[in-house]
This record gives sequence, C-alpha cells and structure tokens, in this order.
Amino acid sequence: MRRRHISLLHRLLFPFAFALCKVLLAILLRFPLFCWLRIEGRERMPKRGGLIVIANHISVADPIVLWYASPRHICFMGRADLFGLPLIGAIVRLARAIPVRQRSADRAALMGAIEAVRDGEAMGIFPEGECSETGELMPFLPGVLLILRQTHAPVLPVGISGTERLIPYGKLFPRPSFSVITVQFGSVIPAEQILALPSPEQQLEFLRSQVAQLLNRNSGVDSETVC
Repeated sequence: MRRRHISLLHRLLFPFAFALCKVLLAILLRFPLFCWLRIEGRERMPKRGGLIVIANHISVADPIVLWYASPRHICFMGRADLFGLPLIGAIVRLARAIPVRQRSADRAALMGAIEAVRDGEAMGIFPEGECSETGELMPFLPGVLLILRQTHAPVLPVGISGTERLIPYGKLFPRPSFSVITVQFGSVIPAEQILALPSPEQQLEFLRSQVAQLLNRNSGVDSETVC
C-alpha cells in the first residue's frame, strides 16, 4: 500500500499547532463553557506505534474531547466537505484527518484509516457509527474489524460521559454545561486476543463490552482533573 506523504512544512508546524490547540481548548472548556474534564488511565495509552482507539459516541463533541484528553495525537475521519472550507479545511488537514463521504460505503476512507494505522498513527473510531440519541451504548458496526484485520494493531477502549451536556444530541454548537466530562482509558487489547474469537459478532460484542465496562466503572478512582 502507498505510504502517506507528510510534507516537511507539516512536520515542522504540527508540534507547535498541537501544543497551541491544547492550550486554547483548555481555556475554552473552562470559560466560557464552564466544563471540567476528568481523565482516567491515560497513562495506559502507548506513546508510539499504530493504535486503534475505540469509544462510545454521545455527542459531536466526543472527537474534540477525546483528542484533548489523549497524551498523543489521535487521527479521526472527517466529513469530506469540510476539507473544501478555507479555514476549517486547513485545520483538518493539519490534524491529519481522513476525509469520508457520509452515508456511503467509502472504501477510500477505510483504506486511508488502515494506512494511517500502518504509518504508526493512533486512529480514533466510534464503532457505533453515529451518536446515540439516548446515550445508551449501541451495537458496534463491523468497520473497526476491517481495520483490525488489515493492521493487527492493538485496540485501546475509551469510555466518554458528560459530553451530551456540552453539545446535546442533534446540536452542532456548544453551550455552557456547568458539568464534569469524564474520559476513561481502558487497557490495551492485543489484536490477536480479539481475532481469536470465533465469529465477527463475538469480536464486536467483546469490543463493545470493554467500552461498556469503562462507562460503568466508578469515575472517582485514580482520576486526574486537568481542566
């Protein structure tokens, strides 16, 4: 598979942009959004190497919050039309996002995600495929298994709670939440452990159960409030 080309300018700008965005987001979450972030277990994330990060999806704020909570950069898939916008397009390109056509079987996006993981990126995926209207964890879709089989990268489950108060279901813009958002990182799962299960249905249910356990865990244990 063709390796992704990352320009020298991007390599030079990225560390500065990464740090700046972290600072700006920390300020924005605290004021005017009145939101505090509790992060648990982020030391479990490998510092380097291809990784598949899976999380539940309850708000359009989830990718931003997960990216902020992570100690390393996480790539996400983004709507293809965003890449054509003057400012936003530059931001998503700098973030090494992968364009995806919504409501279609976008093979190019899937191959882009596989390539990113093979290149050593952490790839963030919401296996439910869409935001949960009720907040309940929905069944996982098989796309994550396609990436897993092609890359054999380890999987890191994450449980996110509280983002629905920052940007409620069906809304696109944040509002003052006066709440705590919890991001809980689980333990890394080797690909072989998942693929050893006899059927895709069992593999998906196993991944789903790992995220469900994080959502059910007491969020007051070993926590670090960072903003």
